[in-house]
Amino acid sequence: MGSKKLLEELINELKKHWKLYETAVKDTAVDSIEFELGEMENIFGLLVLGSFIGLPSPPMQITLDLLPEMEEHFKLMLNKVDMANEPMSNLFSVFEVI
Repeated sequence: MGSKKLLEELINELKKHWKLYETAVKDTAVDSIEFELGEMENIFGLLVLGSFIGLPSPPMQITLDLLPEMEEHFKLMLNKVDMANEPMSNLFSVFEVI
């Protein structure tokens, strides 16, 4: 009878650890997907706007069709170019210093 109780306690402990592991995996899964999405958007931006840095560009019609989708990336690229000459402004924008 003592071994049955020990086995039940072991199973309960394993269930607790499994739930903890499951929670941790779910939390990191969202972060991983968001990171991958950001990287894919950067690659997409390079494919469409790569002609500005010397990469081969897609045909003009495809680029023009995708341009409305690239508005946010274009703003981000222009902001990075503006802040490239002033690293302190980049630091202040991260810390939201007014």
